[in-house]
Amino acid sequence: MKAVLAAFCVVTVGGRPVRAADPANDPRWPLVGFILNLASLSNINGTSYLTDYAFTVGNETGRVYSYQVGSEVNLNTNLLMASSSKMPSALAILGAVKDGYVDLDEPVSTYLHYWTKDPSDRRSRVTLRHLLSFTSGFYANELGGSVNCMGRSSFEYADCVKRIYHNAPFAFEPGSTFDYNSFHLQVAGGVVIAATGLSMDEFLHKYLINRLNLQQTSYFNKTNPMLAAGLNITGNDYEKILYSYLTYDIIDKPLAAQFETDYTDPKNGVEPSNSTSFLADYIGHYGFAHWIECWNNGNDTLTPACKAQHVHSDPGLFGYYPLVDRRYGYYMQIVLQKFVTSTTNFGPTQSAAILRIVLKPLIDAIMTGRLFEPKMPFLPSVLLNGLGGIDIETLAVDAPSAML
Repeated sequence: MKAVLAAFCVVTVGGRPVRAADPANDPRWPLVGFILNLASLSNINGTSYLTDYAFTVGNETGRVYSYQVGSEVNLNTNLLMASSSKMPSALAILGAVKDGYVDLDEPVSTYLHYWTKDPSDRRSRVTLRHLLSFTSGFYANELGGSVNCMGRSSFEYADCVKRIYHNAPFAFEPGSTFDYNSFHLQVAGGVVIAATGLSMDEFLHKYLINRLNLQQTSYFNKTNPMLAAGLNITGNDYEKILYSYLTYDIIDKPLAAQFETDYTDPKNGVEPSNSTSFLADYIGHYGFAHWIECWNNGNDTLTPACKAQHVHSDPGLFGYYPLVDRRYGYYMQIVLQKFVTSTTNFGPTQSAAILRIVLKPLIDAIMTGRLFEPKMPFLPSVLLNGLGGIDIETLAVDAPSAML
């Protein structure tokens, strides 16, 4: 407790900023650990989701901090990523772009012989860029979407992509509407395996698993994996992905600029679908298979503060939360897995998201050696009254201002 109180004084009391030569030596990490432990007492509607999880932060030098809460989920636990599969899958697909097998702006019909070229059919205008930005025109009236072949081992990957082409709802002009579903990435995968001549399992090993020496990583159903939701990985392995992305290793700076572009800005005529608007209102805009964060912004054009913050994330249904901060040059991950039985139960995701909102301003200060001046009035009361159960909603009473 003495270490925590000392760290609290460093955080809140005026004076010179702490500028550790190495962020790993910053004296405020005990406060981070205290908050992480405190979060384990939290609940959403009476259910506690943050009882067992790990947390890491790193920069271009590698990991600088890690912390463990409970023991059920740790950095070596095999995790079902759900939607946190999207960003790694897209990074792999961009490997084929980098190697010249595919072009982001060529029509999909260039690579898939059955895809229409008829200009009266709006599908003829779909490109890989549309697919990766989830603006291709495919639509699902619920999160995810499904055609009966997806993720089933009785189908080959390429055959399933063809079934998606023929059977998945296609509702919008490409580039006009952001719809958060699994069809886009599945078809994008079909494009790159057609162009490279590899099976999907071979492709994922070449451009992701072997490329980054991931030791405990796989996709469910090797012959027909779900790129948007089928990744099985540990926190240690996902950290390798975050580090490689942060340091422009798995994709170089020109491709990273494409990856991080805001493709869903309403000022460019792009709007979220009715099934996706609540996510866009809450989290922010979309790049290539990941979120560009601007919390509680109502899907308006990103604020100057959000643009400056330059935060890219890919949270999943079971609570795993990875994040890369380009402005301050670091990554962090909340390694959480709490299973839910419904895709509309966002308890784990919401818990992780609020913890992220609570912690990130402090992490920013530590990683840059700056003085932290908390804008969130909960922090002193949390430190003084942290022995009882906490409704985690109260921890985000000033969440929008924490983004500034």
